[in-house]
Amino acid sequence: MATMNGGSEVVDLGDNFRLIAPGFQGTAVAHDARPHGVRDRGIEIATTALDEALEATGMEEIRSIVLEGTHVAVARDESARTMSGEPALVLDVPDLGPEVGQVVMAVDEDGAITWNYPVASQRAFDAPTSRDTTPVKTFVIRSTSPSQVPGDAPSDRSLLQGIGKKILKVIKFPVAGTALQTAARFFARKWEEKNRPYGMRWFGPDDYRSRIGTPIEGDDWGRLGSGRALLFVHGTFSTAYSGFYGVPPQTMGSLSDMYDGRIFAFDHFTLSHDPQRNLVEFLDKLPSSLELDIDVIAHSRGGLVARALSGETSIGTIPQISVNKAVLVGVPNHGTALADARHMTDFVDRHTSILNLIPEGPASVVVEVLEAIITAVKMIGSSALAGLPGLLSMDPSGVFLTEMNQGSPASTEYFAVAADYEPTGGLKDLVEDGLADRVFLDAANDLVVPTVGVFSGSADPAFPISRERILEFPPEKGIAHNRFFSQPETGQALIEWLS
Repeated sequence: MATMNGGSEVVDLGDNFRLIAPGFQGTAVAHDARPHGVRDRGIEIATTALDEALEATGMEEIRSIVLEGTHVAVARDESARTMSGEPALVLDVPDLGPEVGQVVMAVDEDGAITWNYPVASQRAFDAPTSRDTTPVKTFVIRSTSPSQVPGDAPSDRSLLQGIGKKILKVIKFPVAGTALQTAARFFARKWEEKNRPYGMRWFGPDDYRSRIGTPIEGDDWGRLGSGRALLFVHGTFSTAYSGFYGVPPQTMGSLSDMYDGRIFAFDHFTLSHDPQRNLVEFLDKLPSSLELDIDVIAHSRGGLVARALSGETSIGTIPQISVNKAVLVGVPNHGTALADARHMTDFVDRHTSILNLIPEGPASVVVEVLEAIITAVKMIGSSALAGLPGLLSMDPSGVFLTEMNQGSPASTEYFAVAADYEPTGGLKDLVEDGLADRVFLDAANDLVVPTVGVFSGSADPAFPISRERILEFPPEKGIAHNRFFSQPETGQALIEWLS
């Protein structure tokens, strides 16, 4: 155990792990890695959801550093600031070599999570008692005072429950074959091909909460084409199972009755393919003679796929598909600044913190979403953003959205569900003290997507969506980006709009 006195002294945690924590008074203890699957949940009370996601993605914890104490005001230390100017901790860890990637998952005292990558060392770290010259990697990690607002407390479905301590989890992962740009840009695609393949599945009341659905094949297409059908399209990091788990069974039952059981979902890549490529893969699944008359319920980035289906890309209108109505739920129709390449780290931080503090669905949903987030973390750590066109397609100034919003006509009737979320607790710290609302220029947002961007803006004739076709949750409702479908108001709107 090392004692921190609030100064800028280098604290030796043993085995070439060293820490500077200006403004922190208390203790720092380095713990050996806790193996996956053990009954002991560790001082951070890690849940099985975190263990399963790390193991499934080849991430291995090598050390956890737990800080307990208080934050005090100190003179500004320019060498311990993040790139955005926030107070920071500086952590030195052994460099494991060119074939091993390293990242630090930092959990603030009230549950907000950030992923941190090595930076060029801002300080010469000399071990206090030796001349050890072991190569090291340096991490600069934001240090915030814990919020006085209790806010969102992690549930038993979250990632970690050790609220009240600052936890730094040092994690390694293999990069052999993905470290070079030419190889790394294909890493996400290969992961999605193996773990999130394209597919069409039935999505009715009996199986929409099943991780493995019944595929649509053979005579099923004739049934779907026999009358109007309802298509669900999930968003970033999700699948149909995890993206729409929050829909209440009663709502799904009513929708099934309305469409005479013709409800299906499209599982697709969200990292390595943009929405136009998703459309191409969708069309490739359909029999050439099939004509579909559909309505769509889409969440987040999935709404851009729905718009592509409606003919709003360079592919244009698809003769064999008629999209009558599309409900766009939390859709970045005009992008999200978090998908700008400069802010991609904040994009994954925000999604990870939401999983920890306000998960939607059981632990299996948390694991499924976190696996995709960690895959993006690896890509960012390998400087391979070119391999994430699915995320970059949501960049407000990117090529994809610029072309989509230039005014391509669509006969589809659009509806929108949006929220202005005011965060509390750990999410409040992440938003206000981190990158947060500075990225959104203080505009209302649901933590991920600007509120008005769901239903307004651009030269596209489909926007703005008329007020009677909009459900907008005010701040006092506390609806974040992943919480739309479990709200009674959303279910009522879906039934009313699609009747």
